[in-house]
Amino acid sequence: MGRFRCRPGYAATVQGLPPLPYADSALEPMITAKTIGFHYGKHHKGYVDNLNKLIAGTAYAELPLEKIIAETASRADKRAIFNNAAQIWNHTFYWKSMKPQGGGEPPAGLREKIAASFGTVHTCKKELA
Repeated sequence: MGRFRCRPGYAATVQGLPPLPYADSALEPMITAKTIGFHYGKHHKGYVDNLNKLIAGTAYAELPLEKIIAETASRADKRAIFNNAAQIWNHTFYWKSMKPQGGGEPPAGLREKIAASFGTVHTCKKELA
């Protein structure tokens, strides 16, 4: 998790909703602005709001998001905190993993792993479609 922080060093209660790294319409036509607005503005924001409510007044309110995830992952009594924190991280990773006019060939290391599992990038895309 170390490379994909929402805002390093900030507690979850003060980080707010991490900004998108591009405009809502930047991924069209693959993902519409309406879809991004709904997914980001409702789902992702909902996880941030829920987590902030769950950790308000607790020691977790002072921790960075990744630390909250690590400290609650195996605690059944903290499942709601973990789920919301992990979803914030997952959604932030999701948004950062895409870019306008993205696509193209994967980097060499990834291409080698794809070739080992699927034979070709084309076959991988076909099987995952």
